[in-house]
Amino acid sequence: MRTFFAIFAFALFFVCGVYVSVNNQQYYENEYAEVSVSRRDPAAIKKVYDFSNLEGSALSDASKQRLLSGIRVIHEQQDIGLELGHFVVRGEDGQKTFACQKYTKLIMTFQSEGVAVAGQPSTMEVEGHCEISAHDINSISPLWIPVAKVLGEPVSDGEFDFREGHQVRLRFANVSDEWPHTWVLTNVKMVDEQTQQEMGLDLNEIKKFSNNPVVIQW
Repeated sequence: MRTFFAIFAFALFFVCGVYVSVNNQQYYENEYAEVSVSRRDPAAIKKVYDFSNLEGSALSDASKQRLLSGIRVIHEQQDIGLELGHFVVRGEDGQKTFACQKYTKLIMTFQSEGVAVAGQPSTMEVEGHCEISAHDINSISPLWIPVAKVLGEPVSDGEFDFREGHQVRLRFANVSDEWPHTWVLTNVKMVDEQTQQEMGLDLNEIKKFSNNPVVIQW
């Protein structure tokens, strides 16, 4: 009799375990599917960031203001990332599309503060892919500056192509004996690599749409 109850109890626990496992798997699959759909569907973005009905200067101003309103400087170990606000526009087919699906390249330009060569400030251009944030479709994934790797390089003008970790390309000009440690954002450019159409902000527009200068420090 004890053997019978032992076998019955084992079978019961086994069935319950399978049931819970299957339900958990379905839950996570459904949750993953919902996240995947939201990342693909421009309609999932906040309505205030949907500019697909705008044109001309209204679209330009709204896009530029959104880029800066969502700006965030992120420190991760020895890297510094700059995250921008994301938005939706109208694509070539007239349908809604994420800004990063239309403008696939992102370029940010910085000028050094307090450092100049022959009266010209040092400049740093950071170029990478425009990608939707993995955590929030309302944000653009940060462009990362691998600070430790840069500081480990000889100080010089030129281009540095970092392919390990966060893939990014950096260009420096007018640097002198040491790397500047304070940089001010002066330009943001989003590029449609198929049509070469560009959208972005220069320094005057950054001052217009941002209450404070955007500064990063190494």
